[in-house]
Amino acid sequence: MLVFLGLMLLLSSFISVPVFAQTPDDAPIMFKEANEYFVKGDYNQAIVIYDDILEIAPNNISTLKMKAIALSNSGYHEKSLKEFFKILQYRPDDTTALAGMGVGFGNLGEYQEAKYYFAEAIKKKPDSVMINNYKEFTDKVIAKYPYIATEKPEGLGKKDIIKIPEWVKPIAKWWSEGQIEDSEFVSALLFLIENKIIQVPPVQTKLETGEKIPEWIRNNAAWWAENTITDKDFVSGIQYMMEKGIIIVNIKKSQEEDQIEKNDEFYLFEKYLRSISKNVSDEKRYIEDPNPSQEVIKKFLRDYIKWNFEEEVKTASSNFPDPTYELIDNVYVIRYKVFVNEQPTGLPLNHVSTLQNSFLFWENQELSTNGQKAKIVFEITNQKQEANVWVTWVVRDIGQGVLGHAHLGKGVVEVTLGDYNCDGIFQLYDVKTVEKIMTHELGHSIGLEHVSDPDNIMYTSLKPNYAYCLLG
Repeated sequence: MLVFLGLMLLLSSFISVPVFAQTPDDAPIMFKEANEYFVKGDYNQAIVIYDDILEIAPNNISTLKMKAIALSNSGYHEKSLKEFFKILQYRPDDTTALAGMGVGFGNLGEYQEAKYYFAEAIKKKPDSVMINNYKEFTDKVIAKYPYIATEKPEGLGKKDIIKIPEWVKPIAKWWSEGQIEDSEFVSALLFLIENKIIQVPPVQTKLETGEKIPEWIRNNAAWWAENTITDKDFVSGIQYMMEKGIIIVNIKKSQEEDQIEKNDEFYLFEKYLRSISKNVSDEKRYIEDPNPSQEVIKKFLRDYIKWNFEEEVKTASSNFPDPTYELIDNVYVIRYKVFVNEQPTGLPLNHVSTLQNSFLFWENQELSTNGQKAKIVFEITNQKQEANVWVTWVVRDIGQGVLGHAHLGKGVVEVTLGDYNCDGIFQLYDVKTVEKIMTHELGHSIGLEHVSDPDNIMYTSLKPNYAYCLLG
């Protein structure tokens, strides 16, 4: 008897994103149609439709994001980076775009830049398994294959560099010593900011005013005038006053000026990408795919039979030896011997140790059989013929939305390592998802059936999390 674990997919989480356009009746339909091509892996057709939408709404973030991922999946990494870069020009904190930039630079072999973007994404979303996995990969590659990073064009990526003219320091010193009033100091700062003599990163400003300048900002001014702290530290105090409404800055910039700045920045970014391509070619730099999922699927497809017990699954579980048991202190101790198929080489996530966690879960449960308490004990064996349970790793389609299956009581256990339902390409599940699938299927192998409680490990369905999926 075969028991299956179902998959609860939420593809609509990225298919139904609204698109705001001049033709609201058409754009959402076009976006949905494009995403349907995307899910099928027909990226060229999806990109054609995304481009049609961008003709209507050039800076639509949802469309730019899907187009960028489609380009990445198609191997057009430079084009993909340009789309992610456009997103960051309008939404600098977008974690998907930051991670996408990291993936793109990783695919170009510019790992230091990839690491920078993954680190920025982690600042915004520190608990993201996907982003942390990518950063860990990048750190390992940099350690294995040192290289000279490509120099950026002057003016690109300088937004975080704050430089204040030396002649401003006497003003800060006089104010810190009480030689000028707070109002005079604030007026001086307003003049410097509004005339772009001091470049202050944008902040959310409160409308209300009336708060006094904190003493720590006065101390900052004194330390900055004495070169004890950096320009950036001093500007943080100015930003604080802007946030609290102590300073109200009115910097007017036309949409035309803003677009010119973005176009100039984009031109420098394209120049940077061309320099990277030339350096990689000249150096014959080693490039390792930042998404290990792709290497894993290649290995599975190359040696399909080795990891997929497709024929053996059809074998009746009655052909497997029964587990042994003994009654100790009125408790049935049931012993299962488990044969574990090897994992494909290069798998970045070691699920053999995950299997040990699944063993421990069931060995610590209070079970019963025939009215008696029961305890399960698992033992791994290298002798397939003596095993009560065979465990293998699967990427083949074992049924629509099925994450794994097992014979009930004894027999074959198949655990899916990933699927094609995220980013439109094969993506590995994260460790916790595989562990849940494994624990669930082992539950079937010791005789447990599905339950209706969604909090129980034997519940019928599970929404997987992915290890490297940008849209996951």
